[in-house]
Amino acid sequence: MGFAGIHYLYAEKFDTILAQKEHNKSLYFLFYKEGFSFWIADSATKTDKVSHFKVTHFNLWETEIIKELEVNLRLKRNFDEVKAAFISSFFSLVPKDYAAENPEVLLNFSEAEFEDNQLIHSVSEAEFSFVYGTSSVLIKKLKEQYGKVQFFHSGEVFLKSIENGLPTTVHLNLNQHQLEIAVTSESKVLFYNLFETPTGEDILFFTLFVMEQLELDTNKVVVKTYGELMPETKVFQILRKYVRHVYAASKDEAFLRHFTIYSISKCASFQVNSEGKK
Repeated sequence: MGFAGIHYLYAEKFDTILAQKEHNKSLYFLFYKEGFSFWIADSATKTDKVSHFKVTHFNLWETEIIKELEVNLRLKRNFDEVKAAFISSFFSLVPKDYAAENPEVLLNFSEAEFEDNQLIHSVSEAEFSFVYGTSSVLIKKLKEQYGKVQFFHSGEVFLKSIENGLPTTVHLNLNQHQLEIAVTSESKVLFYNLFETPTGEDILFFTLFVMEQLELDTNKVVVKTYGELMPETKVFQILRKYVRHVYAASKDEAFLRHFTIYSISKCASFQVNSEGKK
C-alpha cells in the first residue's frame, strides 16, 4: 500500500501553511472522546493557536459539544473552508477492492460508540480507505452551521502526513489518551491501529506489543513520536529505555504537539456511501 507523491516536511512553519491556502479564513476541528480542539487559520492574523473544549460528562458528549458550537462566538463566524477529523475507535481500514461494499458490513467488527451513527467511507488514491462512524447529530449540526464540511478519520490524516520513503519506521501519535500506531516501510503502510491509553504503561505496552507482532528489532527500528509524546515527557523517556532509536518527528515542538489538527489543512476528502445507522 503506497502513498506515491506525498511528501510533507515536519518543520513546515505555520505562516507557510497559511500562505499556501487559497482561502482567507479556515476552521479545523479534531473531535475526540473528551471533547474537541479547533484551529482557526486566518491569513490576516496568521495565528497558530489551537483551542480546546472538554466535556464535563461523557454521557452528554453530543449535547455539550453542540451547545459549545452554538455559543462560542469564535465558532459562529463565516469560514471559507471547514474540515473536521474524528479520533474514533469505530472504524475499519479496508483494501481499495472493497470500496463498493456497504459501510455497515465493513464495520461489523468495530464497536459503535453512539446509538445513532453516521457512517462515512473516505476514499483516496491510496490502496486502502477508512470506513468509520461518528455521531449523526454532530454531523448534522456541523453541516447546518457551516454548510460544506469535509470529514476525515484521524488515521487518514495521520497516514497522509507522515514522512514516506524511509526504512521501517514506527510512528506514535498521542492525542487525549488515544494512541495511533503506524508502521511504514519504503513508502508502504504495514500497520495502523488506534488504542486507548489512559496511562504511560499502556502506551509502552501497545508499542512493544505491535513491534513484537511485526517482529521488529527494538535495537534497530526507528520510532518517531508526534502529538503529546514530547521528549520532556516521562513516557518518552521510558520508551527510550526499551527502544534504542526514539526521536521526536520534528524539532518544531509547537507544530508537532498539534500535529493532527495542523495536518488536516493539507488533506482533501472524498466521501462515499455516507448513511445513518441506528
